[in-house]
Amino acid sequence: MKENIITEKNIRKLVDDFYSKVRADKALGSIFIKAIGNDLNEWEPHLQKLCDFWSSIMLGSKRYHGSPFQKHLMLPAFDKALFERWLMLFEETTQEIYTEEIVNQYKEKSTRIAKSLQLGLYQIPRDAI
Repeated sequence: MKENIITEKNIRKLVDDFYSKVRADKALGSIFIKAIGNDLNEWEPHLQKLCDFWSSIMLGSKRYHGSPFQKHLMLPAFDKALFERWLMLFEETTQEIYTEEIVNQYKEKSTRIAKSLQLGLYQIPRDAI
């Protein structure tokens, strides 16, 4: 049965399942593994930070403190098309866990986040930031 409310527990499931797919993905996996590492113990702080991020976004918990943009800006440049791949995998994972109404909420937020990151990373010259 799919979840019809967002909880801390199913946010954790979403993050774990999604980043398991990301690590296994040929296009995205190498970027994340280079940035974080290949060992699951290395991933735990990142996964917890992402749980805090999505909890703040979806539940208003205000647990996340940081700048996703600054973190992505520190990465080596990568192809804009990878954002579409990221969104596809994220939406696929939300569809496995949540009802359509909740999937649409995540889709709206994740699309807005991806567009904002793309704007900052690809439309504004890096030396102007």
